[in-house]
Amino acid sequence: MIIVTGAAGFIGYNIAKRLNLMGIKDLILLDNKEKFENPSKFLNLEYEEYRHYTDLSNLKNIKYIFHEGACSDTMEYNKDYMMGINYEYSKEIFSIAKLNKAKFIYASSASVYGLNENSEEIVVNESPLNIYAESKLLFDKFILNQDYPAVGLRYFNVYGSGEEDKGKMASMAYKMNQEYVQSKKISLFKGTSGYKDGEQKRDFIYIDDVVSINIFFMKNSFHDIYNVGTGKAETFNEIANNIFNYYQDNQRNFNYVDMPDYLIPKYQNFTQANISKLKAAGYNYDFFSLKKGIKNYLNDLNTSSA
Repeated sequence: MIIVTGAAGFIGYNIAKRLNLMGIKDLILLDNKEKFENPSKFLNLEYEEYRHYTDLSNLKNIKYIFHEGACSDTMEYNKDYMMGINYEYSKEIFSIAKLNKAKFIYASSASVYGLNENSEEIVVNESPLNIYAESKLLFDKFILNQDYPAVGLRYFNVYGSGEEDKGKMASMAYKMNQEYVQSKKISLFKGTSGYKDGEQKRDFIYIDDVVSINIFFMKNSFHDIYNVGTGKAETFNEIANNIFNYYQDNQRNFNYVDMPDYLIPKYQNFTQANISKLKAAGYNYDFFSLKKGIKNYLNDLNTSSA
């Protein structure tokens, strides 16, 4: 039996979908019960049981746990709530893994690095800027101090099918496409701190690659924290250009807007995953290029809205 928490969310849902494609249907899905009451997202999934995420009773014969459930709102300032969901609840899920002697793979976040452009997975690079990042880092430290194999995955900027209900936490690829469809323009921040307009860079990783990395650690035994990105930073302008290319729009209506003053001191102008440790663990598959990932994603979005 396999548990997937956050199964109604972006990454959790895609992990469950991949497991089904692998012929695995013995799944217990955990998330908010009300999300399951509107089951359109789950029509294509096969599983044994769906539970509200707090129902952790009688979970036996568990072989693997993918813990993707979390409060991912970086603008949430209720520390008790954030720590309750992202730290205390995560410890409960981990205890279930230990009781069942199950492999435990969980979602951490690249936000633990803050404004540090060096993302090697070492303590000196960790500098969280908000409560969300603090909660993720705290659980990373908890796991590393445990005498039990577990893997934490520090996700960089993940995009792709399944994130459409994330609202303000959706990827820039999704937001840019939505704006383009509505107005035939794409808005980006003007440059600050020496960066030109729209030339701020992120490590954007396609959801299929993220799922593949999760499955890799399902099949291999490690106890550590790993960055999950492509190892290549791309500009926001490049995402926009790929969207314009997809719609064969040669006008390329960029709308550069001023970055709010309050955001400038804490804005990440550059992120790039150091994936040396991931490669050393044996993950050597090619990543989707930004061009291929955006094309696949827009095909999915346009098919679902047709």
